[in-house]
Amino acid sequence: METKKTSVKQKYKFKAVVHETDERTFYLKSMLDGTLFPMPTHVFAPNVLVEAKTLTDVDDGATVYCGRILEEAKMLANSRDITLKSYSADEKFQAINSRLTAEGALAILIERLKKSVAESYVFVLGFGRTGAAVTKILCKLDVTTDIATTSSLRPAHAFAKRILPMRDFDFSPYDAVINTVPSAIVSDKQLMSMKKECVYIDLASTPAINLEYARYLGIDAQIYPALPAKACPVSAAKAMYDYIMENRL
Repeated sequence: METKKTSVKQKYKFKAVVHETDERTFYLKSMLDGTLFPMPTHVFAPNVLVEAKTLTDVDDGATVYCGRILEEAKMLANSRDITLKSYSADEKFQAINSRLTAEGALAILIERLKKSVAESYVFVLGFGRTGAAVTKILCKLDVTTDIATTSSLRPAHAFAKRILPMRDFDFSPYDAVINTVPSAIVSDKQLMSMKKECVYIDLASTPAINLEYARYLGIDAQIYPALPAKACPVSAAKAMYDYIMENRL
């Protein structure tokens, strides 16, 4: 029995290197303190883009936890026997991250709107994982919501007043617009229909609108990358911690 315990201790002998880039990774480093891994381990935040040069200080045969990684980095990792474990491939992590993003978006709405969220008319662009999470949380507050989506998704009808196509946008009725589509889908002409007092929140990695033109029009358009890290860093860190511990072997 003692020999088995000793072999387990010998197997797990590496501390994780947490690359701190935000408050979330600060808390994660504390959560992982004292935890040992079987291989050299590096942890990056889900929003950090891992490039080939990022792997310079990573040992051959190591394990890397990350969210975004360039193809050249994947090829380098393969050549050096580095194991890549991606948060984005894990449904459980993605569901939690989307919920935290939705809660953060709600907090921003409450802070920036000049009236009650429940009395506002909100337009959500996209009904993917994050768009659905945002819409569901708004529905719980009885917020009148429209959804723009590329297809007529039956689940969306349960949460929205109207389901609209992803084109010919008319933003004039809305008090707030929340984008979850990582693509420039709104033309400058369509943007002109948005009220100056409209709250525009972009949650995607690529904004849906021309931000400079929006600000020229007097619209307070803001982007919020890695929102879970800002809105609820402890919970965001716990989601990363759970994924790492479940995939540590």
